[in-house]
Amino acid sequence: MEFTLPPLSQESFSRWYRKKVPRNDNVDERIVYPGIKLHCSTKSRDLRSQIMPRHVFVTHEMDSNIFHHKVLGTNNIFISLPKRLYSHCFRNINIHSIPTGNRILVRLTENTTVTLPFIPDDFVTQKRSKRNSASRSTRKRETKRLKMSPKPDVTSTYTGWVTKVLSPATDTAADNSVDSFRLMNYIREELNQSDEQLATCIANPFVDAPTVEDIQKDPSKALALRTVVQFVHHYAKHIL
Repeated sequence: MEFTLPPLSQESFSRWYRKKVPRNDNVDERIVYPGIKLHCSTKSRDLRSQIMPRHVFVTHEMDSNIFHHKVLGTNNIFISLPKRLYSHCFRNINIHSIPTGNRILVRLTENTTVTLPFIPDDFVTQKRSKRNSASRSTRKRETKRLKMSPKPDVTSTYTGWVTKVLSPATDTAADNSVDSFRLMNYIREELNQSDEQLATCIANPFVDAPTVEDIQKDPSKALALRTVVQFVHHYAKHIL
């Protein structure tokens, strides 16, 4: 069974995954399936023409089974996906195709699999309400028993975008250099700190350089590329 939202790009995953959503209370809400930022404010009067499935963010209130579907505007404000746009972003969803509990396992990376709502929980309630109303009307007209399709296996894993991440296997303190443990720990701390701050984004050293040739023409970008190659050679060959 495939997930209902478009596959992630590596850029979206790196930029938004597990980012904390600003709230006025103490609830820890995190992004667990990133979307793409809108090209308009969330206060726009014409959101329907701007919102597509790729713009939907799935967030999770940690330590609970509560999920939200939200969009992020150019004003850096998250709002809940309007209920009137559920069918616009989640199209051709049959009530019988919804897995038990409206939950599905989605594989994000080689080592990251998360449980997500197949569609918004409120959308499930809407569909069931409409189905019950339709069923009552049908029973008045006929007595033929409706055939129910078997429910999908909730353990099905979405195998869309996957990064190839293996276990670290680097030398310790080779050439009298910093060891892999300390370096990777520092990198993790920097990434975690970035994840905690919604407005913070780690700069891409190769911005405006769509090809390797473009990188090599720019001295600063060429130096950054050499540094990346050296880092991968000594500390991260396992990711290739």
